[in-house]
Amino acid sequence: MRRRLLILAITLTAAVLTALIAPLVTAYAEERAVTLHEQRLAAATRFAALVDDSASGAPALLGPDLARYDAVTGSTRSAVIGPDGSTLAFGAEAPVGSDPRYDDAVQRALTGTPTTAPSALWPWRTDPLIVATPIGRDAQILGAVVMVVDTAGPRGDVATRLAVAVAGGIALLALVAFLVGVPLVAWVVRPVDQLTERVQALASGRRPGAAEHAGPPELRRLATSFDEMARAVEYSRSQQRDLIADVSHQLANPLTAMRLRLDGLAADDPAVEPVLAEADRMARALEGVIEVSRAGGHDRRRVPVDVAEQIRERIALWEPLFDGRLRVTGIETEAPAVLEEDLVPTIVDTLLDNAAKYAPDSPVEITLDRTGTGDTRRYVVTVRDHGGPTDTGLSSTGPTDTDLTDTEAAELGERFHRLPRHAEVDGTGLGLSILVLRVRDAGGSVVIEAAHPGLRCVTTLPARPGPGTNAANPDAAVPAR
Repeated sequence: MRRRLLILAITLTAAVLTALIAPLVTAYAEERAVTLHEQRLAAATRFAALVDDSASGAPALLGPDLARYDAVTGSTRSAVIGPDGSTLAFGAEAPVGSDPRYDDAVQRALTGTPTTAPSALWPWRTDPLIVATPIGRDAQILGAVVMVVDTAGPRGDVATRLAVAVAGGIALLALVAFLVGVPLVAWVVRPVDQLTERVQALASGRRPGAAEHAGPPELRRLATSFDEMARAVEYSRSQQRDLIADVSHQLANPLTAMRLRLDGLAADDPAVEPVLAEADRMARALEGVIEVSRAGGHDRRRVPVDVAEQIRERIALWEPLFDGRLRVTGIETEAPAVLEEDLVPTIVDTLLDNAAKYAPDSPVEITLDRTGTGDTRRYVVTVRDHGGPTDTGLSSTGPTDTDLTDTEAAELGERFHRLPRHAEVDGTGLGLSILVLRVRDAGGSVVIEAAHPGLRCVTTLPARPGPGTNAANPDAAVPAR
């Protein structure tokens, strides 16, 4: 938009300058044509008067005068033409009558009509100027004086003026574009750029900054309307998060009390154990709901971390459970980033916990890749299992493995979503959804796809925080752990 507006402004300015310069140059070219024609016509009229006042045969005596005149002007060939069209006298060089314009001027002069001035002398027209005037006494035409004038000199003057005008116009156009066009376009576009940034911030879950009151009134009103909408959206989201958090906390207290009572009852009655397990499951679900309610919040605290080191620490804890089935690559060298301190451990724990529950005895591959440089640096954590049999408690006629279809994989990550064949596997259906929300809050992305067999989860994390966060400099030293 900025470029198009600038081009439009420059085009309009160029059109205005052209409208101003073109008449000036045209007037100068016309003035030079009229002046040159009048000068030569005056000289031709004087020679015609000399012939008219002379005796018979005298035109031939004007040859030296014509030659001197041609030599003085340096650009004229003059001749005296008789009534029959023959050349009676000429200067240093006789005019060539092969030009139709020359013949037409001679014939008009012999009928008593002198030539008129051309419209203008332009640099690209190289034809000479032909001036002819009749010689007559009373109503009798005795001949004509013809001058063929080379217009190279005047045309050169017009070309110089034209070049100066064009160069001056270009310089003025550049000056106007730099001093007026660029600031004007920036003034018009600045609210649009700011609005774009704030829309992107709102879409990514960050709090948009305040708008500057600059730019055209229409765009200022648009920015004000967006501020009101953003405040309303943020208020609604805040109310929703607070409501979910409050309800979850209010439910947590009686649930804790109920669990304590169930613990006491379970010691005397084993039949209470399933109820106690359901109470534990409800407690985990409430914790997940509280975590989901924080999605899109602005209270995320980011600190310098080493992604590779955090993955190594979590692998060391999970390795005994997988009994050598973890294959890890890319964590040998450090990977500094600015993230929530528990984000990478949460990613690894969630994905390895899913692999342990839904793909037991399956090898699991964990890869840490690095892409981009500087502000575009990204870390890609890929966790892939290979499926396998699961003790789901289903009969032998039901599904006996965890290989996912593409449709099933596309539904993972939704809140409380669980596959029907995993109904007996312990879980709340919030693990992947919490993972997706937290990574999105960090400015990253999560792709969950079927690996045929098994599941692949590709998590992309930024090395640097996005604008508007309170994170520290990602190039700062990672604290010792």
